[in-house]
Amino acid sequence: MSTLEIIAGAVLLFTCLLIVVAVSLQTGKGGGLTSAIMGGEGNAARGRAKDTDAKLATITKALAIILFVVTLAVTIVTLATNSAPVA
Repeated sequence: MSTLEIIAGAVLLFTCLLIVVAVSLQTGKGGGLTSAIMGGEGNAARGRAKDTDAKLATITKALAIILFVVTLAVTIVTLATNSAPVA
């Protein structure tokens, strides 16, 4: 295992953890049963939540792209270093 593969693996792990955190912080699209019973949120709080959710959605998309690119790069590097000519 090369140093590049170890660093890329650490980046993959860190990116995965950040995606889990970003998705967990987002609010659900539907109100669910609690919203139906309790009447939902106020308009002022909902406006701020939309801004936060939009930022978190953008962060999640960027992290997903990073995850895809790093995974593809690790795969290419691993295949290139492990593909020895068969004698």
